[in-house]
Amino acid sequence: MTSKMRSWLINMLCPKTQSGNAISFSDDEASKIVEVEEKLKRWIQLAGAGVVGAPSEGLKEAIMAVVDYSNRLYEWYVPPFNVSKVALSENDLLNVISDIQSKGGLEGWLRLDGTYYTTDIDTFKKIVGWDWTDTRKYISDTFDCDKFSMYFKSRMAIDFGINSVGVVLDYSAEHAYNLVILKEGQGIRWYLYEPQNDNLFTYDQRDKNMYAMQSYYLIL
Repeated sequence: MTSKMRSWLINMLCPKTQSGNAISFSDDEASKIVEVEEKLKRWIQLAGAGVVGAPSEGLKEAIMAVVDYSNRLYEWYVPPFNVSKVALSENDLLNVISDIQSKGGLEGWLRLDGTYYTTDIDTFKKIVGWDWTDTRKYISDTFDCDKFSMYFKSRMAIDFGINSVGVVLDYSAEHAYNLVILKEGQGIRWYLYEPQNDNLFTYDQRDKNMYAMQSYYLIL
């Protein structure tokens, strides 16, 4: 295990609490984290002093398992690409809303932010290919369609700074999903997105039974 991996693993197991990003644990969980951290520190000290010799096969397997789990956690939480975000002008935003309204069915929309940021469609497709929202288990009421769409909207804003993802509460279809505003070339377009299966499509391409949009609200 490299020194970089050891350092990352210790920080992962016992993260520092930062303002605005507090992590809470039960007393039992905190005790276990500190115990593991101390064991890792002791292990590293012994290895650095040459006290720990070549590991037995069993220990080697355990070490490699830790490395494997660490890499998997890193890959789950850190995307393997950079996201270039672009601020939407107020005019671009209002033009999109106007186009949405022209289709009919929009009962009202709720604006949550002052400035909206988006990215290009290719980057968005990379994000949804990496994102695990679609792998979550559907649970009636507690993690159903509206929770999927709100969860995806939140992840996009928190993890990538992309807040141009809206939640469509489609009462005419009894379904909830996302509306995404993306940059295409020199223009701006909006799409519908199903967070349960990563399907991105235009208004005209939609399944009118699942995405009726005859009476709906938009949270953006």
